Amino acid sequence: MNLSAYKILLVSTFCLVLICPVFSQVKVVKEYISVVDKNALIVNGRFSSGINGRTFQKDALISHKGFQYLVHYNADRRVCLSRRKLPNGSWNTIQFLDYHFKSNDSHNCISMGICPNDGTIHLAFDHHVDDLHYRVSKKGLANNPETMAWNVAAFGPIISELEKDKPIVITYPKFWQTPDGNLQFNYRVRGSGNGDRMLVDYNAETGTWGNTHQIDSAEGIFKDQLGVSESRCSYPNGYDYDNNGILHTTWTWREDSQGANHDLVYVYSEDNGNSWNNNSGKPLENITQVNSPGVVVQSIPHVLGLMNDQGQTIDSKNQVHVVMYHSTEQTIKDAGSFLGETRWGPKEAKRYHHYWRDTTGKWHHFEMNLKVGNRPKIFADTQDNLIMIYAGNDNNNLVIATATAKNKWKDWSITHVVKGPFINDMLGDFYRWKNEGVLSIMVQDQPKRKRKKSTLKVVDLTFESKL
Repeated sequence: MNLSAYKILLVSTFCLVLICPVFSQVKVVKEYISVVDKNALIVNGRFSSGINGRTFQKDALISHKGFQYLVHYNADRRVCLSRRKLPNGSWNTIQFLDYHFKSNDSHNCISMGICPNDGTIHLAFDHHVDDLHYRVSKKGLANNPETMAWNVAAFGPIISELEKDKPIVITYPKFWQTPDGNLQFNYRVRGSGNGDRMLVDYNAETGTWGNTHQIDSAEGIFKDQLGVSESRCSYPNGYDYDNNGILHTTWTWREDSQGANHDLVYVYSEDNGNSWNNNSGKPLENITQVNSPGVVVQSIPHVLGLMNDQGQTIDSKNQVHVVMYHSTEQTIKDAGSFLGETRWGPKEAKRYHHYWRDTTGKWHHFEMNLKVGNRPKIFADTQDNLIMIYAGNDNNNLVIATATAKNKWKDWSITHVVKGPFINDMLGDFYRWKNEGVLSIMVQDQPKRKRKKSTLKVVDLTFESKL
């Protein structure tokens, strides 16, 4: 080999090392499936036939003190709360006979919260601009699962208010735990395209709710190529506390009740959601709205078919990660269409997009080369590798896609598939994942006959990371 050839080889090898990503992999090493209910409800819905496992539920599946809890409607249209002893105990279900679910609106799902400080289990169900339907268990029920009786008598009556003499009409109820072991409740008032988000605090010491306050606003003027809008509502990807007790949230705006969404919005709170800062850390003087300064971290126009209520998580370095699907101008063009031809754009133009905020507050973006299914959820492991779950492919299987921190999350690939078909959006148990490293995912089979009952299950996945 002459010197020139040697230099070319050396330079080529050096460039290869620099360009090629570090080979690393996150894969499923164990799968376990349990049956919760063979007779789970399917509805004759306008938006979906699935009522159990909807992307806007927070939460439907929670682990606490060695037990796992799941909420759903059964084929008799009753609110059900099931639990099992982990890791693989039999499911034991409470069926509440004092409420008959009559709607076929798939928005009207059940959300659950567990307060670690007093062990109460909270349920909110059947809402789409409806009076609150809420009930709570006796104190200690979730903290003493081996000694307290598991039956209907452990729960109080259905009520329509959280604060005394303040009945509320709500949509999209969500519960989440606070760093100090209490609970918060979030909901929307009014309707799609004209709604505000509210936040309420639960005090375990007194067993009462209080401090109801507004955290975003429908107000403001928005203009784009489709026109001028004077009202809207937010659709959050998540509300998550980081390791320092800071509450992060991202969302999209919807200007019209049946239109596509626009923009990725981000704010954070250092005082449990009582006040908020924009991306650069500047306090927002007024309730966040469409014209608030510094809150749009990625412009995503109306005409790109952005879907709402997708995935968000926080990694160990307190970096915010969001996964959403939408089209781009190029993918719409490649699909033989043009901007604005249809509301959501061609199906083949949709892509999953990963947006993440680093420790300096800078946002990054990566477009995945994966076929889009339904709305995704995302989880970070202890090494900050990311796991995305969604129903996809041609058979509505449960799809697991992963990306590694070593490669700056630019190596997204499908690493596991659980055979369906399934009818629901994929929801995971954040608390079991955080505490045990096992990802439990709620799935419901597509019915063998249209709009008939089907089997509700939980898939438990154990992962292994290799470098």
